[in-house]
Amino acid sequence: MLSRREIALTLCGGVAFFGSKNRPPAADIAPAFNLAFPLFEFARTAWTAAGPNANAPNGAFNSFLHRRRLTDPSQRAITATNNDCLVSNARIDLSGGPVLLTVPEIKDRYFSLAFMDAFTDNFHFIGTRSTGGLGGTFLLRPPGSRFPPPAGAMALDCPSQDIWILARILVSDPSDAANVNALQDRLILYPASTNAPRAGAVAATGDARQSPNALLRVANAMLARVPANDSRVRRAARYRRIGLARGHADAFERLPEALQAEWRDSLPQLLRSLATADPRRTREVDGWYYSAASLGAFGDNDFLRAQTALIGLAALPPEEAFYGHALSARDGAPLTGEFAYRLRVPASPPVDAFWSVTMYQVEGDGRLFLTPNPIGRYSIGNRTQALRYNEDGSLDVYLSAAPPPDAWRSNWLPAPPGAFRPAFRAYLARPELRNLTWRLPPVERIM
Repeated sequence: MLSRREIALTLCGGVAFFGSKNRPPAADIAPAFNLAFPLFEFARTAWTAAGPNANAPNGAFNSFLHRRRLTDPSQRAITATNNDCLVSNARIDLSGGPVLLTVPEIKDRYFSLAFMDAFTDNFHFIGTRSTGGLGGTFLLRPPGSRFPPPAGAMALDCPSQDIWILARILVSDPSDAANVNALQDRLILYPASTNAPRAGAVAATGDARQSPNALLRVANAMLARVPANDSRVRRAARYRRIGLARGHADAFERLPEALQAEWRDSLPQLLRSLATADPRRTREVDGWYYSAASLGAFGDNDFLRAQTALIGLAALPPEEAFYGHALSARDGAPLTGEFAYRLRVPASPPVDAFWSVTMYQVEGDGRLFLTPNPIGRYSIGNRTQALRYNEDGSLDVYLSAAPPPDAWRSNWLPAPPGAFRPAFRAYLARPELRNLTWRLPPVERIM
């Protein structure tokens, strides 16, 4: 619990900095980092996608940016993106007031619009699971707004001024992309009022992986755009004396030099801990680790929040999409393109939408990206054509950098030459998968 003094300082936007004599232990840096890093990554990806940056794609806040083709290795803005859906992104800045959103009805294929706040929690869904495929008109209101929705529109109260809408629409095969493009064009955003000027989204510049000053400057600006009585903001207030200070851009610069040095020294290890975390923090079985129950709606699990921001930003909660990541082969050895492996997917995975296995190269910092390969295949799933199934309905997926023998070529999922990670996705997974009554067997090294 926060003291009355702490709550008062938080509500007033106050900050207290202490000298080295009263400096807190370095252990406090880890929980502060776990709250700050997702805020930074949310802001960084928003500024890259929609800010007035010469290196950014064409686009702007409060409008949709549509990916018109499936993800390939050239797209590296977001870690661990899927290769099953066409994606439409909208980075929303509600500092100028409410925004109206129209969504089409889509009942012939899986789709979802996930609404994330600045802390990367999913707080609302529209789509196959949540609305039975129905769309409509929605008024997105900033915190505290009571702007009345127009006739026929539903009000959606947002937890922060910064919102990320991530729409995923399933593509059955490459020839189906044009049909999905037409649906993307029916996702529309427009201002509900032009009376209030926008304050503007946070300019997330600098590198939080190298500079604690950049990390705290952006995180503190983002905290100021979330109500002070939000439970996550109140949790962050515990660490204001070490620089996580709502609304204070210069908080790091005001810290004692010794504490600044501790931040700089701690940052590499904190990032490594996210990338190499003990899988027992989640659920590990047979070399796979599976979605934690709080993934995508993290509650007070700030370590998982930060870890997801690094290796799976914008992950969905298990009831929408259930994930499994293969960390090792059956013998416990890491997966590498030096060898060849087989993954046997049992017959009929218990899903109500679709499943897939996507191949990722593991970067040195733990991020996951698609990698080029000679056949241009980045995932295999229940919609992949010309696969060879076993008599019992199971499917052997061959994972290797070098092409396998011809008899296995149809089921080849090419791997990079170095460290790699197959990721299993199950959209609208049934309870027996989410509770691991049904699970994947270990990856087997075969050559």
